[in-house]
Amino acid sequence: MANPFTLRVIPPRFPFCNRTTELKKLYSHADNKANVVLFSPRRYGKTSLIRRLQADLSDKGFFTFYIDFFMATSENEIARRISQSIYSVLHKRESLLNRGVRFLKTFKTFRPVFKPSPESGFFFSVEPVSSVMPGIDLIDNVMEELGIFIRKESINAHIVFDEFQEISELKKSSIEGVLRRHIQEQQASYFFVGSRRRILLDMFNKKNRPFYQSAIMYPLKPLPDKELVSFLVERFKDGEKNCSIRVAEKISEKVLQYPYYAQALAYNIFEISGDTVSEDDIQSGFNNMLASERYGYEAIVQGLTGSQIALLKALAVNPVSKILSTEYMNRYRLSAGGIQYARDKLEKLDLIEKHNNIWKIVDPVFGCWLAGY
Repeated sequence: MANPFTLRVIPPRFPFCNRTTELKKLYSHADNKANVVLFSPRRYGKTSLIRRLQADLSDKGFFTFYIDFFMATSENEIARRISQSIYSVLHKRESLLNRGVRFLKTFKTFRPVFKPSPESGFFFSVEPVSSVMPGIDLIDNVMEELGIFIRKESINAHIVFDEFQEISELKKSSIEGVLRRHIQEQQASYFFVGSRRRILLDMFNKKNRPFYQSAIMYPLKPLPDKELVSFLVERFKDGEKNCSIRVAEKISEKVLQYPYYAQALAYNIFEISGDTVSEDDIQSGFNNMLASERYGYEAIVQGLTGSQIALLKALAVNPVSKILSTEYMNRYRLSAGGIQYARDKLEKLDLIEKHNNIWKIVDPVFGCWLAGY
């Protein structure tokens, strides 16, 4: 029997654990043409949730655009990704006879191109019509064209900017101001999604930033324990294995209802368990999951300084409220200056957070790896 759990972004029609309340609320915001900041730690299922939401919106006639800003390194790249998403959606919407006729009258900054691909024969991309136009002007033009299209066609549009905080890494850029100017004039719903929460929230909550108080703040929470337990029992059953409620509760507790790890741990347990899932399978599956995830964790640590790693390891073993206490610094051989610098950097990277007045590692499984479990 195929494993009923997945380690990838959950496809829109794949069995989904709860999020019923979130989908209903986010759908309402989109339908009302409201702008939303959707934020959470990494691997909380934001992209899966957005994909499901946009599938539902598309079924109701919405034009849904999804643009991922992850690792975008220039204004030109931002403009290209926005344009490529627009063309991809419009080409799917139009019949073969109408493609390239109706919409090209509006979208003139970029042109679609098809390039050879060893895998599929060709792949779709876009390139700017002008090779000398500055990147910020490309963004300005593309956003203006999108606004004209939405207005002329009187469509319901939902646009997602995933990992939106990445644009703040482009120093001395006016992208935020340009995007804000166009977005506030368009009759569309924009969702700004991100996992580096401190940076993203600063963009919308600091008075000197263009997006100040321009969107509804929507934090994504862990999965509800009761619903996760039911989901696990049902999915194991779909895979022709018996998982008791008690064992499912242990799985949920082991990963603190963290969406990605709930799927990943269950996936690994399914691979090693017999017809009936036992409590012993949980730790064995957890060890296998940790062994698989270690390479990603090592990549994270390799980009940090010694003081940052030391603080991470201390918090993994001992979350604490008074991070600068003499006792804590002495126990883990930390300095006040080192802690302050490391804390700010690690919080910006969303690796640590202060929750309920306790400083702790954001990712619980990463914390287990750091602590040497």
